[in-house]
This record gives sequence, C-alpha cells and structure tokens, in this order.
Amino acid sequence: MPAAREMIISLEDARFFNDQLERIIRGPESGHDLTAVRRYFRAYLHCWKTVLHFVRAAKGLSNDKKLWIDWCTRWQARHLDIASIDSMNQLRETRDYDTHDGTLAVGGEIAAGLFPLVFIDPVKPSQTRKELVTLTRKGLDIIDTLIATHQNFT
Repeated sequence: MPAAREMIISLEDARFFNDQLERIIRGPESGHDLTAVRRYFRAYLHCWKTVLHFVRAAKGLSNDKKLWIDWCTRWQARHLDIASIDSMNQLRETRDYDTHDGTLAVGGEIAAGLFPLVFIDPVKPSQTRKELVTLTRKGLDIIDTLIATHQNFT
C-alpha cells in the first residue's frame, strides 16, 4: 500500500520539474527550447500520474475505473473550485493522452513581443487552451490538497 510519504516525494519531484518549466518559459525568448519544455512537462505529468496512482491504490480502486472516476468526481466537488476541477481534469486527460499517443500538443506564442509563452492544447472539446505553467502550477496545489485529504475522504 503506497504511503503518504511516497506521494510527497512525487510532489517534490513535480515541483522541481515545474520550476524548470517556469525558468525556460519565463526566460529569454532567444533561449526558448521546446524540446526541453516537452521533456520537463512529460516528467511533470509522470509525477502527476504517480500521485494519482498512489491515491487510487490507497483507496482500493485500482481495478475499477468507474469507481475511481466516481471517487475523483466526489473529491473534486468537495475540495476544489471550478477552475481547479477543470485543471485537474485537463491534466489527468493530458496525461492519459500523452501516455497512449506518445505526443504532446504544445505551441509557442509571443505575448506583447516580450515573453515566450507555451500553451497546452485541449485533449477534449470541453477543455480550453491554457498556458502551460499556469496549468501546472495550479496542478501542484491540487496534488498538495489531494495528498492532504485523500485518506479521510470516502
């Protein structure tokens, strides 16, 4: 059975990779490296998936996708605001999509000609195109809440 400590280690890893993303994305435009952005984002998503996997196993829901999704939906309604629910769903779906297709749809844009921004494209029609670092930074808060509350939520 996964321990909460293992989840915290994955959260620390996710913070590390997100910090690398921010450094690149918010850095000089000339140094923008989409290959590195993709690599760090895949690593971030791996940490995201690991925390979800640990929680799913700890809740005894590893063998039933429907029960797991139902639990997540109840947990989200109790612990997250609508923006965080949207972010969690998009990150979870992006992770699943990335795992199965081996691709990650991101695009570079310039805001006011000064800052290189990378956007994550939606996996499902209900999702919106979001700035990568904003989405992943929100994801860190979600993971932190999930780790802190999953044990006492049924």
